[in-house]
Amino acid sequence: MNLSASIEIPLPQSKVFPFFYGLEKWFRLNPEWQVLSVEGVHHIKKGHRFALKVRYDCNEEAVNYDGIVEEFIDEDVLSVRLNAKKPKHITIHFMDKGDRSLLQQEEVIENEPSETERRELTSWLKSVAWYLMLQNKNTSASKLWKFFMDKVWLKMSPAGRRIALLVVIAEAAGFIFFLLFLIVHYAGF
Repeated sequence: MNLSASIEIPLPQSKVFPFFYGLEKWFRLNPEWQVLSVEGVHHIKKGHRFALKVRYDCNEEAVNYDGIVEEFIDEDVLSVRLNAKKPKHITIHFMDKGDRSLLQQEEVIENEPSETERRELTSWLKSVAWYLMLQNKNTSASKLWKFFMDKVWLKMSPAGRRIALLVVIAEAAGFIFFLLFLIVHYAGF
């Protein structure tokens, strides 16, 4: 069975494709797993082999993948096979639309894809698009946020990311209620 999703990114293809020359950040943006280690993913080419160790978020299972780049055509297609007990075959097609790019990601899986698998693939593509947008901004805030993403966020587990977001949201809500309390208390309502 094929599981596929696509996303349009408001960046030219020349700014999108270089992100995939090194696969590590692409793997780390996957919401399905936490990357425990990755070796040999810098400056890839067709036939390149690499090792990827991940821990799946849904069942806490650690999996060691023996990866190979099956196809790599500059600014056109990237195909990666991850061999393990349950192998994965992931292909990304890049389509140039002038000042925009279209990424279509396909994953060959054994069974009928579940709704969770569909959501995770779409989420993975959205994460890649968001990261690419951040990477191509040239402001101080975006550079600081990208530094935080690379050094902290991408190294966290998906569960850790969700917990961090919940804490930030809870703290923001608490701060807003505190400000409302001060306004009501001192304004005499």
